[in-house]
Amino acid sequence: MKISPDKAVNIIKKSITIANDSANEIQKVSLSNDELPRFSSPEMIMARTLNKIAIRQTRTCKKFTYPNANVQDLQRLTSETIEASYSRVSWTNPKDGKIYHLLKEADLGDDKILVRILNEDGSFLKNAEITPQKIILVDDFETVDGFYGLTHGEMTSTYLKRHNPFAKIETINIGCSSPQNKRYLDAYKQILKRIENGEKIDYVSCSLGAICYSTKRSVNPNILPEMQIFSEIANKGTRVLFASGNSKDAAQTTNQVLLVSRKAEGVGSISPKTHRLSEFSASRNSQFTQHYEVGEYHIRPTAYGANITGLTGTDIIINDTKYNQQIAKNILIGKTKDRVDKLLEKINNEIKENRAKKFSLFGKGKPNFDELRRIEERQNVLEKRKRKIYDFINFTKLDGNIYEGTIDFSGTSFAAPIRTAKLALNDMLKDIL
Repeated sequence: MKISPDKAVNIIKKSITIANDSANEIQKVSLSNDELPRFSSPEMIMARTLNKIAIRQTRTCKKFTYPNANVQDLQRLTSETIEASYSRVSWTNPKDGKIYHLLKEADLGDDKILVRILNEDGSFLKNAEITPQKIILVDDFETVDGFYGLTHGEMTSTYLKRHNPFAKIETINIGCSSPQNKRYLDAYKQILKRIENGEKIDYVSCSLGAICYSTKRSVNPNILPEMQIFSEIANKGTRVLFASGNSKDAAQTTNQVLLVSRKAEGVGSISPKTHRLSEFSASRNSQFTQHYEVGEYHIRPTAYGANITGLTGTDIIINDTKYNQQIAKNILIGKTKDRVDKLLEKINNEIKENRAKKFSLFGKGKPNFDELRRIEERQNVLEKRKRKIYDFINFTKLDGNIYEGTIDFSGTSFAAPIRTAKLALNDMLKDIL
């Protein structure tokens, strides 16, 4: 259902009454047409377009084959090395939905990059010079969150860089996740100061922020003046994107930053299984969340490291004993259940055949002990292989008909940098395609 901009703003004005135990200390906030959600603005029109593209791509799960790529391009498009993975990206043109593949050719200096642009089928289209956008990602690069020794910041920056390897990306470590922490707000004060001093910063992406009720009853009123820093940054022309947050009470909660700042843009999560909003994704309305990207992933080993984004190639190298035991050596990951069942059937059949051979040898009187030893050695190998497969089956998640990584990691934390990367890439290619 379409809603006119004026009517939408009126609806939002009526729905946003800020109240909590310290109601006298919090003033009611009204929205004007230049504030979020900006239903009729080019930014929000683009947000809705990209949302539709993201949902459509979860339905199709398109696998690229590049039938018309030359040998060199095909090698670069399919290579799983770290270098190759971070020198390419696939881009969907929001104007017409066409897909292009971009390969980095060279740094030209003067903030220019030469890229080779291919059509969806891998055929050459043209070379082009693009100007990288500047993105600052603010996150915690100190606290290990239990995901095989990786920090939250390492994971979010991986999603950002894989979805836009051509942007100028800077990371700021705040070592915390609470907006009420001094280090948290100081990082944004420094960003604002840099902008005021003339530095061009196109985007700020952050996946941190305390969850609170959308009625503001869980917001500390004393921090409200401090948190206007996000709107101040946005007022300078830098777009500020925040993860909408994860919550069991998703419909009633949001990221505290999005609740307080009228110009910070929210990013929620889409489930690749249901093609709808993820159950945990907070802020289920465009008042606080305007963007949506997939936020649910598996981990897969590659020949050169690990893949956590689902994109072709290697995302990151994980040096963790538990990862090596559970993931890197897990022979089931990426294989279909049918294939594993056939392998088990083949092993079981060979075990039965070996048992029959063993009994046959004893039935002939004095057995050939060399042959008997070979049968028993083979039998031990088969039994160990069978036990190993069953151990992995008990440990590895079956997603549909495919065994996936043993740990599901999901959250709006991953959706936010992905959308930031895509918006910046759109800007970089605006006058190119």
